[in-house]
Amino acid sequence: MMANEGRQVPEIIKLLDWVDNTDHYFVVMERSFPCMDLSSFMKLHGGILDEQTARHVMRQVIHAAQISCKRGVLHLDIKLENLLVNHKTMEVKLTDFGCGALMKKTAFKVFSGTEL
Repeated sequence: MMANEGRQVPEIIKLLDWVDNTDHYFVVMERSFPCMDLSSFMKLHGGILDEQTARHVMRQVIHAAQISCKRGVLHLDIKLENLLVNHKTMEVKLTDFGCGALMKKTAFKVFSGTEL
């Protein structure tokens, strides 16, 4: 919710609604269409991106991460599968804040996210 507070940021997936049950959550997010995760997008392009495309994608990812941090949320799991790319417009959206944490002034001591 905190990553979506304030002005809508096109690089962050929009949270539309959520329900907290005793043993799970229901989360409703915008449907970004047409899109695919960045891993699939790269496979479609031979597994690599040219420098101009990579810069365009990374600028959007960095902007999303900066806004999230300014809003008090550290994503903790930015990876190809958590970045949606609209292959027609080349807009990128950061999604899956499930491993996210509230920002704090001290170091994180417990790992969250996808292990490599």
